[in-house]
Amino acid sequence: MLKYNIHGNTDMGKKRTNNEDAFIAQTLWDKRHLLAVAIDGVGGYEGGEVAAEIAQTTIVDYLQNYSNDEQFDLLIQAVIRANNAIFEERKVRENCEQMSCVLTAALFDLDKGQLHLAHVGDTRLYCCENHVLTKLSHDHSDVGYQEEIGVLSEEAAMNHPQRNVVNRVVGVELHKIDDLFFIDSQTFPLVSNAIYLLCTDGLYDMLTSAEIVSVLEKDISTEEKVQGLIDFANEKGGKDNITVVLIEIDGEIELIQEDEIIENEKDIKINRKYHSLFLSLFCFILGAIVGWFARDIFFSCPHSKQGVIPNEERNLQCTPDTLDIINNDTITIDTITTI
Repeated sequence: MLKYNIHGNTDMGKKRTNNEDAFIAQTLWDKRHLLAVAIDGVGGYEGGEVAAEIAQTTIVDYLQNYSNDEQFDLLIQAVIRANNAIFEERKVRENCEQMSCVLTAALFDLDKGQLHLAHVGDTRLYCCENHVLTKLSHDHSDVGYQEEIGVLSEEAAMNHPQRNVVNRVVGVELHKIDDLFFIDSQTFPLVSNAIYLLCTDGLYDMLTSAEIVSVLEKDISTEEKVQGLIDFANEKGGKDNITVVLIEIDGEIELIQEDEIIENEKDIKINRKYHSLFLSLFCFILGAIVGWFARDIFFSCPHSKQGVIPNEERNLQCTPDTLDIINNDTITIDTITTI
């Protein structure tokens, strides 16, 4: 039987005097759906905290109240709602004109064996399996991109002076659901016996991937692993707020949806095939009807042997004097069928 553990925590770190991070780690709707979010506030002492708190409460409230849609779409909608709530609040709250945040939100569907991701900024989602830590999210920063494509090593990226400069944030401007180049969203199949980690840069700027894995693979509880990562980051300097959310999957994921997807794809192909045949037949019949009526309407000249009027002579009166012209220059009608 599939089991799981979910736990999160946040810490101010060793250098900051306040904590602008926030997180979500809870079940959603029932015990087979999990919501995990790592949020990093931006915008100064108060602004970052306010933005992170708005994102935290808005995402949970939205998802709890609207459960009658596709989960992937709902997660994106929740992040958009949080973005717009922060934008409206920054217009009226004093000293918070620059507030915003970055976040990574993950919705786990254990019944379908799926993980839905919505991501903006440089918080991260990892999957740890068989001693390997794989980053599933993509940083919206130049340094993060250079690290992903191999231009910068992990160590060089961790110490880069522009490490924390991001290209996208939540709350700076209003967004719609279908806005491009704002939210990175994707659905992943869940991995059996894996650990999923969501975190802010206060963790991965302090610890290498190997150091993170060394904690995740310890034979301790999920809660102890969360605290172990935070303590380790603080031991390495704790330069920023540190937030960690862990989801441990214990057991085999039954990916029953794979067969269903295959069957659905077959049905779609069959439906498309019959649709194309029907459309071709319909266009053929329509073309024949149009051709018949066109013949009756335009080609009714009693003196024309061919019954076809040339382009340049369509407006001429059909008389015996024009028969030579008509009979020497004919037009044809082509029926175009689109599938």
